[in-house]
Amino acid sequence: MANRNYNRYQALEKEVKALYADVDIGAAGAPTIVKALGITSIARDSDGVYTITLDDKYTRLLHVDVKQLVSAAEDLTFQLVSEDVAGSKEISLRCLAAAAVETDPSNGSKLLIKIELKNSSVGE
Repeated sequence: MANRNYNRYQALEKEVKALYADVDIGAAGAPTIVKALGITSIARDSDGVYTITLDDKYTRLLHVDVKQLVSAAEDLTFQLVSEDVAGSKEISLRCLAAAAVETDPSNGSKLLIKIELKNSSVGE
């Protein structure tokens, strides 16, 4: 563990919450959560399309970032498809290869996911 004096995160938005997930990708794009506090599950819906289900409801989705950890070069981008963090507690995202083709990340790679959410209606 780091032995440092870290300071509080500050934002103009009230009650910003961050969730993080480490997800291993297996054969045929099958996701397995390695570590993810506040995240119930991640499921593969079709080639390159995944749904993340959160443990709790939130007022608003602020940001999602997905990075792929992989040893060989792979030109993929990630996009949000839909979100309903206040209702179904789900975030849907797609992984795209060249020519915007939905593609599974490679077997053996890892996705590092950060989700920022608002947990208050103050300032809405």
